[in-house]
Amino acid sequence: MVHDLSLSEAAYGLGAGLFFIGYLLLQVPAGYLVQLHGPRKCIAGSMIAWGLVSVATLLTRDEASFYALRFLLGVTEAAFFPAVIACFSLWFPSYRLSKVMSLLFLALPLGVIVGGPMSGWIMDATHGGYGLKGWQWMFLLEGLPAILLGLFATKAIIERPDGVEWLTPGEKALVLRELTQESRDKQTSLLPALREPTLWILFATTFLYNLGNYGLVFWMPSMIKSIGGLTNFQIGVVTALPYFIAACAMLVNSFHSVKTGERLWHTALPLIAGGVVLVASVTMRDVPVLSLLCLTVGISGIQCTLAMFWSLPSRVLAGTAAASGAGLVNIGAAIAGFAGPTILGLLGQLTGSNTAGVSLLAIGLFAAAGLIFAIPRHLMARPVVSA
Repeated sequence: MVHDLSLSEAAYGLGAGLFFIGYLLLQVPAGYLVQLHGPRKCIAGSMIAWGLVSVATLLTRDEASFYALRFLLGVTEAAFFPAVIACFSLWFPSYRLSKVMSLLFLALPLGVIVGGPMSGWIMDATHGGYGLKGWQWMFLLEGLPAILLGLFATKAIIERPDGVEWLTPGEKALVLRELTQESRDKQTSLLPALREPTLWILFATTFLYNLGNYGLVFWMPSMIKSIGGLTNFQIGVVTALPYFIAACAMLVNSFHSVKTGERLWHTALPLIAGGVVLVASVTMRDVPVLSLLCLTVGISGIQCTLAMFWSLPSRVLAGTAAASGAGLVNIGAAIAGFAGPTILGLLGQLTGSNTAGVSLLAIGLFAAAGLIFAIPRHLMARPVVSA
């Protein structure tokens, strides 16, 4: 795509980042949209809309259309994550959410595991078919499932425990009692919660660790391709391996945290480890296997923290108000999503290597780990819930 459209690395990085500008602008409004229309409609509508924009990306002809479609994709995806957080907050007390979020975020590494090789295979196998480039076929074939699943979600998602038939009346009462008891000390609307320092600590933390997360997501295939001699499919397979290991690490970390009741070190330590090995990957860039091993540990650290971190906003806000809080905190991720790939692309273009960029990502991970230690201890502890 970069070759066909004559995009520079900086232009690709800017286009990748523009997604997060559209995403950023709609985060807090999306939270209110979720409160107004409910999680189910917002999840389904967002998926259908982003699938359509993904398919439309095959029509990209130049930098301007690439930028416009990336921005629009961010707009259409904005409501999805706040809606998911709101839906989970209506079903699960916050002390259970790290395990639940780990299962949700399992979709991220699995998406890379399946999507990386699949994207490479589609591009290699379909190139030139009906006059379309391989990357155009990829956008077409990979955008359609989001549309179909969005249509399915309009009927399949049930927003509250009292709306299902597979729970007994006693089980429904137990779930609702836990949720009601836990929400007593939480903010139920966003505006009063803006005075909560914890919310702003979470905002800064998600910005810093997502500098590393999104930077690696967008640029890891390019790093792997620099090894040389690999087809698009082989690049996809090699890219998938670190994410497979990361998926396993994320599940082990989250389930062990729930089992032991310890949250602080389960959240911060993976980022510290990730930052250390990212620095190591720079020094080992001339040994591709060792460099890839370091990147694997770095990705695993980011993924482990991801599931733990996103159970925290629901400890500050209750019910559908959690959607607005998640949207606000997610603005930090959106800013990082723009800044990370853009800065990494510019530094790569200026210096001719990824050394400075990867070092910057590592610094962000260390700083994020430091902020996690500033989160009030009662939010990191497992609450006592009466029977």
